[in-house]
This record gives sequence, structure tokens and C-alpha cells, in this order.
Amino acid sequence: MNYEGFCKRILEIDKSIRYTGVVDHLGTLLSMAYRSGLVPLSSPAETEEYSKRAILRTGAIESGPKVGKLKYVIGKYENLIRATIPITSDQYNKYYLMLSIDNVNNPSQIIEEKVLPCIREDGSQFF
Repeated sequence: MNYEGFCKRILEIDKSIRYTGVVDHLGTLLSMAYRSGLVPLSSPAETEEYSKRAILRTGAIESGPKVGKLKYVIGKYENLIRATIPITSDQYNKYYLMLSIDNVNNPSQIIEEKVLPCIREDGSQFF
């Protein structure tokens, strides 16, 4: 899988996406991309540490069959919005897409209408 190409593709689908990263189930950052000209708010080490903590939290909120599979988690901060999105198949839940998005009114719309369809198109390449 070309993780770098995948990150760049996600980054290009909406101008409000600041950062994309692909992380494995252990929180290891496999690839990342930043919007052109962006000055990141976090250092690479801080980004990797955040990714590890986010994956741990995501695992902690996985639910049973009554609630269904986790689609994504959004955290709204003063200066940006972060999202963690599982990249799954029927057998595996091994990868996650990490996003940071400018503070926009409806980050769920960006995720539902742009990011998730892109994951559905390219997600099978992960497995």
C-alpha cells in the first residue's frame, strides 16, 4: 500500500483538511502529509504521541453488535478539529486515518461525504 499517496489524496479532497496520517493498530505513524504552506501546530513527535493516545481511546470505545462498528471520532479544540477514522475490512481493524481540520461548521459532512467514500474506494488496498 502506498500510504503516502493515500494521505495526499485525502488531503486534496477538501481545502479545510490540514493534516492526514495513516496509523496502524499500535499507534505507529506509517505516513503523513500536511496541507501546502501550513505551519503545523504540533511537532512530529507530538503528532505521533497524539496518534498513539487516540488509537488507545478509540479501542476503549469500540462497542458491541447492538451499537455497531465505530465509524469515526471527532474532537473539537480551540484551534482545530481532529478526527480518527478506522480503515476496516470484514476481518481486520488494523489501520486508522488521522485528520486535522480547520475549525469549520460541519466536520461530519466533510468526513461523511468526502473522506469515507475515499476510504471505501481505496481501503481494500490496506488488506
